[in-house]
Amino acid sequence: MHGQKKPSWLLERRAFLRLGAGLGLSSLLFGWSNPIHAEIINNKPTINPYITPRESAKNCLLIILRGGPSHIDTFDVKVGSWTPSKLGVSQNSVGTLWPTAVMPQLAKKANKFSIVRSLQHVEVVHERAEYYAETGRRLNPGLRAEIPHIGAVVALEQEAKRTSSDIFPGFMVFGGSGYSNNGFLSANFSPFIIDDAGSGINNLLPIDGLSSFERRRETLRMLNEINNGETNQSRQTFSVFQEQAEKMMKDPITASTFIVSDNDKRRYGNNYFGISLAAAKNVFKANRGTRFIEVDQYGWDNHINIYDDGQFNLPNLCRQFDSAFSSLIDDLAASPGIKAPSLLDETLIVVMGEFGRTVGNLNETKGRDHYPYAFSALFAGGGVKGGRVIGSTDETGAGVKELGWSQNRAVHLPDIVTTIYSALGIDWTKTLTNTPSGRIYRYADPNAVGDEDSYEITPLFQ
Repeated sequence: MHGQKKPSWLLERRAFLRLGAGLGLSSLLFGWSNPIHAEIINNKPTINPYITPRESAKNCLLIILRGGPSHIDTFDVKVGSWTPSKLGVSQNSVGTLWPTAVMPQLAKKANKFSIVRSLQHVEVVHERAEYYAETGRRLNPGLRAEIPHIGAVVALEQEAKRTSSDIFPGFMVFGGSGYSNNGFLSANFSPFIIDDAGSGINNLLPIDGLSSFERRRETLRMLNEINNGETNQSRQTFSVFQEQAEKMMKDPITASTFIVSDNDKRRYGNNYFGISLAAAKNVFKANRGTRFIEVDQYGWDNHINIYDDGQFNLPNLCRQFDSAFSSLIDDLAASPGIKAPSLLDETLIVVMGEFGRTVGNLNETKGRDHYPYAFSALFAGGGVKGGRVIGSTDETGAGVKELGWSQNRAVHLPDIVTTIYSALGIDWTKTLTNTPSGRIYRYADPNAVGDEDSYEITPLFQ
């Protein structure tokens, strides 16, 4: 994707193929060639009369800091003999300790976001913990192909609200493919995956006009019919991707949305994470049907030399996050919402790693290892009140000290899922029974950690 410039015709073809792959080809690789769609839409789960979703947001942006950032050096700073001066730990604008030297812009904007410091779970392996973050469920290898990403569930819930102008997929992923996809749900709800927003999909328009494009598209339809595409289940899935790609290719807004301006590249940071956030902002501003986006920032697995200034060491990752996230907050706040005053008011943002990292002195390789027993997450927009710190850990960050909410336990990942669904107006207690395995699928599954129920993190909104 770097180096010599590709000819425009190749970019168009590559972009079209990427649309096909990104719009759910992985659902075939996972083995479900007969995804469920009409049966769910026509037989909607019963609404729980005792549940009132908050419905404070229209969109959700999930930012996963893959590898797991050190909570005691970022969102829950603990100062000790290990703390290097280069972090510049001091109070931020709301009076909490913050690494102001490496996240200076967010130090000034601390009133725009809130932090939950009482997160906890038991997964210590990346794949299992990241799958847990994306699905709200602990990994069961036998059911992995069946369980959908929470973004796919959001896309399912928003399906009935889509209009003819909603040409973008409901669920997108920027930065990687993630550990889950649409699961047993229809290919309509597969994630549209862009693994390099820097390259973008900026040459989607037909190179020789719409008439030639329509002629080629009609030929493809004929081939589908010859191959019995409408009745063959696997080919029917490809047909879904083709139709979605066609809508995007024929509308000029697609190319303009996914082109990140030079000014945004400068402000967000000219790296894949910053450009991905800028592209996500563009997608939400376009308002063409995408309601859930996941953006990944890689490199936080700092077992070695955590405080060095290398590309994937903590100080540099913090600087990248600071410039990109700060610019995102500014731009969303300055963009008018559909019903709310700003796009930030309509977009719930959740920032989290899959776990924290070991506390106290560094390990023998001058790094920190996996630690799920206490860590933090950041929330902004979508009705969240800024400047709050919910819950706390002990003096070293090793364990949860104050829960920060009315439930008699730490905050678990299904509670974050519940909070996302509630903010988007979705009843998180819904269940689906028509699954391939025959097992009941619950939108939010508290049994993942043995709880009796999962809860909205209500103090975020109060």
